[in-house]
Amino acid sequence: KDDDEEKKEVPEKKQEKKEKGDEEGTWTKFWKEFNKNLKMGCYEDDSNRSKLSKLLRFTTTKSEGKDISLDKYLDRMQESQESIYYMSGDSIHVMLKAPALQIFKKKDIEVLMLSDHLDEPCLQKLADYEGKKFVSIQKADVKLDETEEEKKRFSKIKDMYKPLTDWWKDSLTEFTEKGAMKDAGIKVEKVEISKRLTDSPVVVVTSQFGYSAQQERVMKAQAFQNKEQISMMSGRKTLEINPNHPVVVNLLSKVKADKEDKAAKDTAQVLFQTALIESGYEISDPSALVNRVYRLMSKELGVDPDAPLKEVEVLEEEEEAEEEDKDEDGEEEEKEEGGKQDEL
Repeated sequence: KDDDEEKKEVPEKKQEKKEKGDEEGTWTKFWKEFNKNLKMGCYEDDSNRSKLSKLLRFTTTKSEGKDISLDKYLDRMQESQESIYYMSGDSIHVMLKAPALQIFKKKDIEVLMLSDHLDEPCLQKLADYEGKKFVSIQKADVKLDETEEEKKRFSKIKDMYKPLTDWWKDSLTEFTEKGAMKDAGIKVEKVEISKRLTDSPVVVVTSQFGYSAQQERVMKAQAFQNKEQISMMSGRKTLEINPNHPVVVNLLSKVKADKEDKAAKDTAQVLFQTALIESGYEISDPSALVNRVYRLMSKELGVDPDAPLKEVEVLEEEEEAEEEDKDEDGEEEEKEEGGKQDEL
């Protein structure tokens, strides 16, 4: 009897799997067709928002390119995890390389990847799901689980790097308010040691209630954009630095030796601008960055970056003819010498 029951259960399980697969396939087609409508409904319909949230689907760092529900995300969450983490960007491919994602990869924490411009406003309206708050990993003050030992170590590193973070903050404030980036509308709130970087030297994050880089781009692309609102909502930027990166370690030693070090200032400003670009922000006037890159390239090649330009000397026709004659004479002499050697 037991054998008969087992035999009956096998086809039943297969049937269940088939039905589940068909259901998922049907829903995938429906989602592909009407996902924007559902997101807009979730954003605008206050009374049905919680019901609609059950229907939402997102790609994640662990979903292998497939869209999954928020319930599935919760099922796979780590026990100690208190928030649902997300990030936004132009494409999944670009987001997977983002510096802000590094610590989440290391700790094996799943992150929602929002590539549609409706995704982020939708989650911000939701605020939380099943008691778990949505947290952007591209914003300042992202909290992760830490041991007491890690907290003590971080506190000591902050003290060690205080001369550099203070100097860098003053340098960037002058750079963005009085220097080459004064018209960019970027304000730097602070420079601090990062908990999210494992490989990159620096990353730029925005304040808790400011626009993300993706939202800034969407707002700037609006036909009737409000520049004052964009400027206000862009939020103050925080530059986070990786204390383990050799470039940052070298900068600390340079600043300790001489706060007026020109090479240190150039490096600090180039790192900030490249971090803005890598974090998805636009640089309104890239000429300052381009000029600094040219200077660094010149130094790398052993050329004085401040050397004046000299016009290239162009030979006159007569001089060119003389040069050609010399070349021809030289070639004939070489042929004659070669002939003599063959005879010998």
